[in-house]
Amino acid sequence: MGYEAGEADRRLACIVQAGVIAQVDHAAARCTVTVGDWTSDWLPWWTRAGGRVREWRPPSPKEQALLISPSGCLEGGFVLAGFYTDQHGGANDDSADVTAVDYEDGAREQYDHAAHEYRLAVPEGGQIVLQVGDTSLTLRADGAVLKAPQLRADVPASTFTGNALVEKALAFMGGLSGQGAAGGTAVAIQGGIKATDDVLAGDVSLRGHSHMEQGDGAAVGKPF
Repeated sequence: MGYEAGEADRRLACIVQAGVIAQVDHAAARCTVTVGDWTSDWLPWWTRAGGRVREWRPPSPKEQALLISPSGCLEGGFVLAGFYTDQHGGANDDSADVTAVDYEDGAREQYDHAAHEYRLAVPEGGQIVLQVGDTSLTLRADGAVLKAPQLRADVPASTFTGNALVEKALAFMGGLSGQGAAGGTAVAIQGGIKATDDVLAGDVSLRGHSHMEQGDGAAVGKPF
C-alpha cells in the first residue's frame, strides 16, 4: 500500500472513534479523549447550544464519548459525550414519560409530562434560589426566605396554620376578628390603644357608660 492510500485509510479510520474522557479543562472548555492506548490533544466538546444561547454541562472523566474528526484530521476534532455506561450507573430513569437530570451530589431535576409535574430536589444542606433583580426566593431545608422591594399577594383567602410575626407596622382595611387559643385571651397588647370611635366590652360602651357617684349614689355623666 502506497503512502497516499495508507494516509487515506488512516484518515478514514479516524473520522469517528469511540473512547472515554481522560481529562477536562473547565476554564478552557476543552477535554482529552483516550482511544485504546492513545490520548488526543485538548479538544472542544459538544454542547446543545453554544451561540447566543449557551448551555454548560462539562463531561466527566471516564465518560464514554465519540471523537469526531472531519476528514480524519485529529487536530480539528471535537468530542461528543453522553452515552450511558455502567461506570456512572447507567440510565437514570426507565419511564417514557419522564425527562430527568441527576447530579453528582444527589440533586435531581425532573418533569413528568404524563402527570404534568415538575420537580426539583436538592440534598439537605443545599438551597434553591430564584432571583429577578433585587427580588429573590431562597428555599432551604429549614425554611424559605423571600426578599423583595414590595410584595402584593392577590389572594382572596389565606390560611396560616402556625404563628405569624409582623416586625413593623400592620395596617388592615377590612376589619379584624379572632379568638384566643383554647379559650384564652384573644388580644394582649403592650402599650396604649387609640380608637377614633367607641370601644365595647360586651354590651358596655367605653364612651356611653356611666358610673355611680360615691357618697350619694347618684349617677355621674358619661365620659367625655
